[in-house]
This record gives sequence, C-alpha cells and structure tokens, in this order.
Amino acid sequence: MRKRQRRIQIWLSDEEKMDLEQKVFDACLDESSFIRMLIKGYTPRPAPDEQFYKTMELIKTMGDRLELMESRITDPQVQKLLREEANKWYAFQHAIEKRYLLPERSE
Repeated sequence: MRKRQRRIQIWLSDEEKMDLEQKVFDACLDESSFIRMLIKGYTPRPAPDEQFYKTMELIKTMGDRLELMESRITDPQVQKLLREEANKWYAFQHAIEKRYLLPERSE
C-alpha cells in the first residue's frame, strides 16, 4: 500500500513556477521529492558538473593505489604509513562529497 495518501495543490505565479522548475532541474530531482526535502528542513543542492565526478574518481583512485602499494610492501612501518595516507584520501573524498552532494539542513 502506498504511504502517501494526501495531495496538496498550490498556486504559483509564472515566475515562481519557473524558479521552482529551475531549482528542481538543477538538483536532479522531481518536484515532489524537492518539496518533501524542503518540508523536512533540507535545502537540496544543485547537482555538480561532470568534472566534479571525474575529480572524485581521481581522488578515490589515489587512495586505491596507496592501498595496493601497502599490500605489496613487507615493511610494517611503511604499510602503516601507506594505510594512513590512503585513509586520509578517503576522508578527504568523503568530506568533499558531504559538502557538495548532501542537502544542507535549513535553519
């Protein structure tokens, strides 16, 4: 059974409707999802461009390569250093994704 059983209707000016459509398009959401996020207190962010995702993949690849080097090294101190460095790259990637992809909590 469907959870959502209530429908609302709102009236917008042409300018408001165009503004809503542009923000929905930028966030890569449908109108219902966009409005639900606003109701829950989140501000949807515009989706990043293709270069953002290429950069994120590059950062992930750097961490993966460090992990690969770690697995091929026998010196425990060097392994620890490489593991720590890989974890820093993964944390950096996570922080960037959190900043640019997750919706912001509204006041």
